[in-house]
Amino acid sequence: MPTTKQTLLADFSLLFIAISWGYTFVLAKDLLSEMSPLYFQGTRFLLAGLLLAIWRFKDLRKLDRSLWKLGFYTGFFLFLSFTFQIFGIERTTPGKAGMITGLTVIFVPFLYFLWSRTPLQKGPIIGSLLAFLGLCLLSSGGSLTRFGLGDLLVFFCAIAFAIHTVLVDRIYDKERSIDPLLFAMVQLLVVGGISTVLAVMVEPVPGPLTPYGWFAYLFECLIGTMLAYVIQIKAQLYTPPTHVTMILSLESLFAFLFSWAIWGEPLTTCVLIGACLMLAGIGVTEMHNIAGEIMGRKVKKS
Repeated sequence: MPTTKQTLLADFSLLFIAISWGYTFVLAKDLLSEMSPLYFQGTRFLLAGLLLAIWRFKDLRKLDRSLWKLGFYTGFFLFLSFTFQIFGIERTTPGKAGMITGLTVIFVPFLYFLWSRTPLQKGPIIGSLLAFLGLCLLSSGGSLTRFGLGDLLVFFCAIAFAIHTVLVDRIYDKERSIDPLLFAMVQLLVVGGISTVLAVMVEPVPGPLTPYGWFAYLFECLIGTMLAYVIQIKAQLYTPPTHVTMILSLESLFAFLFSWAIWGEPLTTCVLIGACLMLAGIGVTEMHNIAGEIMGRKVKKS
C-alpha cells in the first residue's frame, strides 16, 4: 500500500511530464514539417527504447518471456493510441483533437470498474467529469462542429490510451515484482518497431533536419518519450489510474500556455474557465482519495 508521500511524489512527477508534453506540442508543429508522422513516431520511440536498454544493460538478463509478452500487449495499445492521434489530427482541428483525447479521463474509471470489479466512487467520477468539461472548453473554445473521420480516429485514440493505462495498473496488481524500467523499455521498442516498419512501407524517407529540428527531435525523444513513459510506468506503482489520466490531461493546458507565451495565442475567458474546471476535477479526486485514506486509518485503529 503506497504511503501519502509516495503518492504525492508520483503525482508531482506526472505533473512534470504533463508540462513537458505541453511543450512538445509547440516543438512537434515545426518538426512535422521536416519529418513524416510515422518516421517521427517510430524513430523516436526506437531511440528512446535503445537508450533505456543501454542504461539498464546489466539488467537485461531479467527480460523473460512473460515480460516481453506483457510489454507487447501494453505497447501495442500505446502504438494504437499515438497512431490514431497522429492521423486523426491530420483530419481534424487541434482543438477538437485535444478535447476528444481528453475522453481518456472519462474512460479510465469505468474500464477500471469493469476489470477490477471495484465499486465506482463519486469523487473520481465527479472529478473526471469536471476535468473533461474543462478540456472541452480549453480545447474547443466552447465551439463544436460536426464529428468527422478525424474526430473518430482521435476517439479511438482516447479509448486506446485508457486501455493502456488500466492494463498497466492491472499488471502491477498481479506482478508486483516486475521491473518498471524494463517494462517501459519493451513498450517503447514495440511502438518504435511497429511504427518504423510501417513508415518504411508507406512514407518517404525524411531529409536532413535543421538545428532546430534536431533540438525538437531530441527533446521529444529523451524527455517527451523515454523519460515521460519511464515516469508514467513507475508512478503507477504508487498512484491510482484516475490520478494518472487527469494529471497527464493537463498537457492540454500547458500546451496552450506555451502556445500563448511563444506564439501569442489569445487567452480567452472560455479557456480560463476550462483550466479552472480541470484543476477542480483533480482537486475533487485528490480530496476524495485523501479522505478515504484517513477513514481507512481510523478503521484500522478502531
